[in-house]
Amino acid sequence: MPEQSKVWIDDTTLRVMTYKSGPFIFQLGFELNQVQALLDRVNDSQNRFNKTPSLPLIIDQVQDKVLASSIYSTNTIEGGQFTEQETADILKQDPKTIQKSEEKRLTNLKESIEWVKKSSSKQLAPLSGKAFELSAMFQLHTLVSQNLAEQHNPAGQLRNNRPGQKTVVGNDAHGGIYRPPKCVEDIEYLIQAWVEWLNSPHVISQPAIVRACLAHYYFELIHPFWDGNGRTGRLIEMFILEQSGYRFSSSAIWKYYQTNIHEYFALFNQCRQQAARKEDYPNQMFIEFVLKGMFATIEYLHDQSNTLIHFLLYQTALNDAKFSRKISDRQFNLIHNLMRAIGENSKFLSKADLYRIPQIQALYSGKVERTFYRDIEKLIELDFLSEQDGLLIVGN
Repeated sequence: MPEQSKVWIDDTTLRVMTYKSGPFIFQLGFELNQVQALLDRVNDSQNRFNKTPSLPLIIDQVQDKVLASSIYSTNTIEGGQFTEQETADILKQDPKTIQKSEEKRLTNLKESIEWVKKSSSKQLAPLSGKAFELSAMFQLHTLVSQNLAEQHNPAGQLRNNRPGQKTVVGNDAHGGIYRPPKCVEDIEYLIQAWVEWLNSPHVISQPAIVRACLAHYYFELIHPFWDGNGRTGRLIEMFILEQSGYRFSSSAIWKYYQTNIHEYFALFNQCRQQAARKEDYPNQMFIEFVLKGMFATIEYLHDQSNTLIHFLLYQTALNDAKFSRKISDRQFNLIHNLMRAIGENSKFLSKADLYRIPQIQALYSGKVERTFYRDIEKLIELDFLSEQDGLLIVGN
């Protein structure tokens, strides 16, 4: 049986020999010049997003939406069956009242994300990496796995396969089957080497997104726990991104992974196979995938924030118009009833559809129908409403 050993092949490549699992190589495996333009776009977009006005209404609403979306996505990747709305509803409950393991997984993820955010930086520092402690990995797996009715997955305990016991990752549909290291001695040695590699001078100074996604990638290849590796790996990626100021996008990108789940899973195998064939830049595809996901995610966050800012300005203008008597209380309430109806029906309404709603009927009790239409015309004239293809639009 070969002895365990570690050899630095160059400044960024660490070759590890295990007892039973053969050699394992940690490497950057990408060409920076090929991704620099996209990396710059991501960082510019994130920097602009971080400068979004820190109004509590905006921050709270973005945070709530990202939290529910992120937890829904990472849970769905692992086979969770809750919808995004069901996920949001469960997260609003008191965790102490939740009994089912399927629901506890969601509240565990919420607690994990809250723990990660304690290490967040408000300033974007794309090239200023911080050391990753092995204790953070164990803490995240413990938070993810706590209080679940899964006897085969002790929280924070490394996997140790019995003789003949197999652990299989992946399937033929996603690029093939992979058998990660089995014995705890190899897993423990590889995890220590993984952290040593992550914190080495020439790796810790790499772009934070590259280091974060490679931490995620190699963690999944080691697959150190019985269960919860996917959730823990994405949280580790989030942790490193949060340390460098990638606010909200650090977990919001999980939606991109879930939407592109087949490519996400297949890339782990494709990159692993390219490395086994000793091809140049074997990790390039995974890094490019993550960068594209980050850019799409941050742009989406911009859109969400701009929508909220626009809504806040609209509400301010509406309140001012009511206070200055440019619009009546009835017209003010008409708009709020319209907004509520659009939200409940998830679609825009015509004037005739709106007039038939019971709340509107009550608002115009004792008034002729023409009064309703005059109010609509007045609100359109003042740009509080617009009409497109016969449907009422709030704002213009």
